[in-house]
Amino acid sequence: MGAKFCRCGAVVDAAGCGRCSKRRKPMEYKTTKQRGYGSDWKDLSERYRAQYPLCEDCLKAGRVRPSSEVHHVVPISVEPSLRLEWTNLVALCANCHADRHTRTQ
Repeated sequence: MGAKFCRCGAVVDAAGCGRCSKRRKPMEYKTTKQRGYGSDWKDLSERYRAQYPLCEDCLKAGRVRPSSEVHHVVPISVEPSLRLEWTNLVALCANCHADRHTRTQ
């Protein structure tokens, strides 16, 4: 059985994560391709960020920051068929991307 990791990156056991002091469910490590982020995703995300070079959440808040990541509005784990759907994407800076993931957990 492979190592289990907390979302913060620490190796965890059944007791939970000592680094972030949360009893988060350990996750099995999967490659980016296994999680749905292969070369087709890389190509699409690069094209999306080329069309939307600024963080869409920052723009709504009156800030101007470059986008560095592309986020799935409906997660792949919820609806895999929307993985490469242009209308399911939003360009974000790293901070806004982390904020979106924090709000959904």
